[in-house]
Amino acid sequence: MKANDLLQENPNLHLTHLEDLALFQGKAGATRAVAFLRNLANLAKTSSTKKFNVTIKWDGSPAIVCGTDPSDGKFFVATKSAFNKDAKLNKSIDDIRVNHPDAGETSKQGLRDKLVQAFNSLQKLGIKNVLQGDLLWTKGDLKTINYQGESYIAFKPNTITYAVPQSMDLAKQIQQANLGIVFHTSYSGKSLDSMTASFDIDIEGLNKTPDVWFDDAYIKDFTGVVNLTKGEYANITQAINDAEKYINSSGNIFDFLEASELGKNFQQLVHANHNNMIKAGEITQDPLAFFYNFAKDYEARVEKEIAKLKTGREGPAGQRKLLALEQWRNYYMANKKNIQNWYSAWLKLTAIKNTLYQKLKNIKSIDAFELQGDEYVVRDQEGFVAVDHVGNAVKVVDRLDFSRKNFAKESLSLVNDLSESRAFRSRQDLGKNSAYENGELVYAYCLALLVLTGEYKYQKMARNYIIRSMSYGNYDFFRTNGTDLYLLLHSIVGSGSIVQFDDTSSKNYIERLQRQYTDINQLLRYISNDNFSRKQTSTMLIRLESQLAIRSRDLKKIRRFASDWDRLKQKEKYNVAIDIMHYIRDHSPKSELYGILQNMVKERNLQDRHNVRQKSLPRNVAVGAIRR
Repeated sequence: MKANDLLQENPNLHLTHLEDLALFQGKAGATRAVAFLRNLANLAKTSSTKKFNVTIKWDGSPAIVCGTDPSDGKFFVATKSAFNKDAKLNKSIDDIRVNHPDAGETSKQGLRDKLVQAFNSLQKLGIKNVLQGDLLWTKGDLKTINYQGESYIAFKPNTITYAVPQSMDLAKQIQQANLGIVFHTSYSGKSLDSMTASFDIDIEGLNKTPDVWFDDAYIKDFTGVVNLTKGEYANITQAINDAEKYINSSGNIFDFLEASELGKNFQQLVHANHNNMIKAGEITQDPLAFFYNFAKDYEARVEKEIAKLKTGREGPAGQRKLLALEQWRNYYMANKKNIQNWYSAWLKLTAIKNTLYQKLKNIKSIDAFELQGDEYVVRDQEGFVAVDHVGNAVKVVDRLDFSRKNFAKESLSLVNDLSESRAFRSRQDLGKNSAYENGELVYAYCLALLVLTGEYKYQKMARNYIIRSMSYGNYDFFRTNGTDLYLLLHSIVGSGSIVQFDDTSSKNYIERLQRQYTDINQLLRYISNDNFSRKQTSTMLIRLESQLAIRSRDLKKIRRFASDWDRLKQKEKYNVAIDIMHYIRDHSPKSELYGILQNMVKERNLQDRHNVRQKSLPRNVAVGAIRR
């Protein structure tokens, strides 16, 4: 792989997500994805890394390219633009000042300072070729944090805070060094513009110096951390076999994607469609729905292009586009079954990868944290890269979670990171109540979300919270990045749940619920719509009350008022909001929704006042909300 190919965002060349091999690299790519999954499953079962490696994706910044320029034998440091046509290689401190000036009012002093430290320190390693790595810290970035009464040395290169207990030798090494870097890619060749990239990296020959803490990204030991049980391994193997069947039943769809201009256009549009689903927080699980929705979107896109033509539909350009659309429609409809099988394969590959990711994420060479308010909480690594014995590599990342993290940074200033449960940090936390009590909490969360959708500023937040809670398609796995609601549902309806309840009644309650819990999903989907009917919602809530066996008079009272929120007076709204806040506080003190309800009450001034008239809102106020 060419060096500049690796650094460009071309999906055919760039390090890609495992499941997307089936989209961008034809049947051979789909087969390679299956091989990656088999290797990952075997690794997770046996902990053997023979002929297969997994590396951690570090959340470092900036990317550093450094080593020896083959054209003159001089050491250089650079950013990832090192392989561009007019590359800015820094072979002296003066080069750094010249190559990285301020951009208008935007200061680049921070970048210059890091490059100066990198230049002074990394040349001591004696790098003979060219290496790329993620810079983790330089002098001045380190700080001390406290987690559960223990002192840690911490650094935050980008969004993740990494931390090492101060009592460990590693912490002393980090404090002594001028910088820390993890190398993940090596480059070789006679010139920078013709170098080839490899993930097979060897740093054993580098000079050791206390000024630089460095490592490669390989995971050295999986023992005791990533272990599939016999049953899990059998289930994953069966799922991989199913994926292969879908791939082999996709007919000539792979040839279409690879060989024709129409197919390559389809490829890019499907990729964009997938990314849109991921950004929205929900991947369509029904292949037939995907088939028809994509056809509708594609035709609308072509019609939009035609509408922009000066000569219109009847002109030569319009007629060409209409002819091409007709050809595409004929091919697409004739291959309905093949396309559904191909999409089923993509879904299966994604699901298996996510299952294995749940095992891999237990691996942490250095603990990862994120700050929630004034408290540090443990979080997962950014992701992993799987590398086979010939150097092919793919990303193993939870894409929905990555999207949720980005959304949390942009949109949830009202509360500290709702993309990870604040109330339940472990399975033990979920098992402290009975299953029935968790069922009542699920109902309380549904009522709280219904109340939040009644206030304009909080509608989008509530709907996106619902979407994130449902985005995995089921509740089968304990996910540390799940919302409170997701984890509560996992404890009572998740088929893979290992939450332990002490009482026999909980077992009976769960068995009954797991046979049928569609009412929960139907309600959540319904209230996440733009203009849902509160009357219909009341009917759905009554059905859910029966399904969850709700006995609480408080919750039933709240349901009666929350269903009619738009018609309530200010005093009544205040009473309902206070009641649901108190219920959630009493039964789940660290609930992520409690603070939001509190903010809503204060901001909306829902207090006992007379002669307050609320201005009615137009029906389409939430035009940016996701429609179903």
